[in-house]
Amino acid sequence: MIKRPKIIVSVINDLSTDQRVDKVCRVLHQHFGEVLLVGRLLKNSLPLNRDYRTHRMKLLFTNGPLFYAEYNIRLLFFLLFHKSHLLVSNDLDTLLPNFIVSRFGSRKLVYDSHEYFLGMPELSGRTRVQKVWRGIERRIFPKLTTIITVNQSIADLYEKEYGQKLNVIRNVSPRLSEATVLNRAQLGLPIDASIFILQGAGINMHRGAEEAIEAMQYVDDAVLLIIGSGDLFASLPELVVKFNLENKVIIKGRMPYAEMMQYTMNSDVGLSL
Repeated sequence: MIKRPKIIVSVINDLSTDQRVDKVCRVLHQHFGEVLLVGRLLKNSLPLNRDYRTHRMKLLFTNGPLFYAEYNIRLLFFLLFHKSHLLVSNDLDTLLPNFIVSRFGSRKLVYDSHEYFLGMPELSGRTRVQKVWRGIERRIFPKLTTIITVNQSIADLYEKEYGQKLNVIRNVSPRLSEATVLNRAQLGLPIDASIFILQGAGINMHRGAEEAIEAMQYVDDAVLLIIGSGDLFASLPELVVKFNLENKVIIKGRMPYAEMMQYTMNSDVGLSL
């Protein structure tokens, strides 16, 4: 029996709701080799049920410079002591350990840039933090041979900056075929109002959630449903109270993909801001 190549995919989140990474892993596992997806474990991490193997590391720190340092060091040693033929690094915050380990032996490296990392709103105005990430990017990016990203505009930005040609693989949802679709009453949603839905694990600053809530003051016969998580998520209920929108905005935390899609299928308008 021919042994399948071993592939280690790494990402800095807790794996629960990252649909792009899950789709990449499923394709790799089905067509190319044995996949091991590595991330981190949080107190509120959802259970995983995947066709491929996963490993989540429990860290001492959950945010800030010490978190990034700890994760990268732990990931470096994990990759060093686990055999693989291919490494897939997701975003700049996992690239350094993957690049170092790819220099050992014959391990190939694929870099998947989910966004233009240094242009993220979370880094705006944080000069020192930007300087660290830019230093890592400038030293490694020109040496990469296989890079993929989510759209052509990001590919063009990186090509202009580093002269590297990127491959675009869009993050498109799979066709859904649910055997049972719950109705609005079963989900506790209003039956007669139109439902706008904003969903995702990256509901952070400057991603449109605040404006969407505020705009509901001027929308009649409709409800805004927000599902997910992010840096800004915990402060959203305060905005709802501030604008007296308790009857027009519903906020739910992140949930398994199949459960979330029940809400999506019962909505009228999807917001991608």
